[in-house]
Parts: sequence; structure tokens; C-alpha cells
Amino acid sequence: MTAPVSRRFIPIILAVCCVAAGAVASVYINKPDGSGSVAIPDDPLNHPERDQLAAIQADLLNSSVLPTDFRAVPEFSLLDVDGAPIDQSVFSGKWSVVFFGFTHCPDVCPITLTVMKDVVKQLESVDVPQPQTVFVSVDPNRDTPEVMKRYIGYFNPEFVGVTGELNEVHKFTKSLGIVTAFTARDDDPTQYDVDHTASMLLIDPEQRVRAKLSAPHTADSIVSDYTTILKALGTTQAASL
Repeated sequence: MTAPVSRRFIPIILAVCCVAAGAVASVYINKPDGSGSVAIPDDPLNHPERDQLAAIQADLLNSSVLPTDFRAVPEFSLLDVDGAPIDQSVFSGKWSVVFFGFTHCPDVCPITLTVMKDVVKQLESVDVPQPQTVFVSVDPNRDTPEVMKRYIGYFNPEFVGVTGELNEVHKFTKSLGIVTAFTARDDDPTQYDVDHTASMLLIDPEQRVRAKLSAPHTADSIVSDYTTILKALGTTQAASL
């Protein structure tokens, strides 16, 4: 489950898998810069989404809905599973569920991708746009495009895989408020483990982060929350699909 790695990467802390998004039900949202939490203003004229967000949150099972100005996908240049360039336009015009993980992950990653495989199947009978599933590697040194393509193919070859140069992956994930830790193994310092949170992000067709999908994940809860969010937001964003 591990592989040799240069010592310059051990230990290393990257900003990759922990999106802080407070409890919207109590109308508090964590600041994107991690400096604390901020309440959506009581006056809906100051923040017209406040009442809408609270109403949506009350109906969610395992997700936190976020305001449109919470965070947007930044410009980036990485690689897809065919080794071709991929950038922020992959999120344009469609809803996306994004998971950050790695192919050597022993449990969380394969379980989550299996759940997303079931989500795709369940949503075939639901009257909402089908989201794309995007799997971003936080271990690009081992997760080459070829490795990612084989791995994703076990679950659903239509899932989008993203990898690339380590520093570029780091910049991308950091900009989304994600944190990952690389740690040398005690039994073999030439090997390393990767710790990451299991939350996923829901990104809208305008490339804005609109929800955090919390673990433990089940297909039923994801389908329910995704459907609730899209139906509550109306047809404005879905119309761009």
C-alpha cells in the first residue's frame, strides 16, 4: 500500500482534504481562510441567501450547504487520466461531486468511489441533472495518469481523474481549503502514508463550491442531499447544463 519516496517529501504537510464549512443550520459559516467563523447576517437584505440556505440545510441529511460567495474553483493546470492537460473548465456547465484521495488508500477511497458508482446508478431514475464525479489525487508522485486510469476504471470509467505535478496539485487543493498530511512510516522511513479527510465537495455549473458532503457516505444520503440542493436552488443554475 506504500511506495518509495524521496526524503524531501517526508514528512510533508499539504493543504488538501479538510474543508471547513460550519453548521449552516445555525447560520454560521467557517471563513475560507480558516481564521474563524462568520455568521450570515440576520438581515436578509445584507445577505439575501440567508433564509434560503437555512431552509435547505434543514432538509439535508449529511451535507452542509454553502453560499454562492463562499469559494470558487481557481485557475489550475493539471493532467487527466490520459495525460492530457485539464483545467478549471472541467467544472464549467455541470454539477460536480469532487473527492480528494489516492490510489494506495486502503479503505476510505475505494469505499467512497464505490458509493459514487451507486449514486450514479440511483440518479438515473431521478429528475435532476447527473453530476460528474471528479477524483483528484493528493499523491501524484505515485498516482500517474496511467495508474489513475486503471484505478478509476475499476469503479466507473466515466469518472474524471485529476493528477499532475505535486506543487500544482498542492496549489489547487490549498485554494479549495483542503488539507492532507504525508507521514514517514516508523517501520520503514523510505515508505509513507497519506492521511486525508473523507469529505467531498459539490461544485455548481458556475464553478462555485456549494456544499460539503460529509462522511460517512452512503448513496442514499448523497442522492437525497444532492436532489434537495438542486431542487431548492431552482432551475436557474440547472438551466446552464
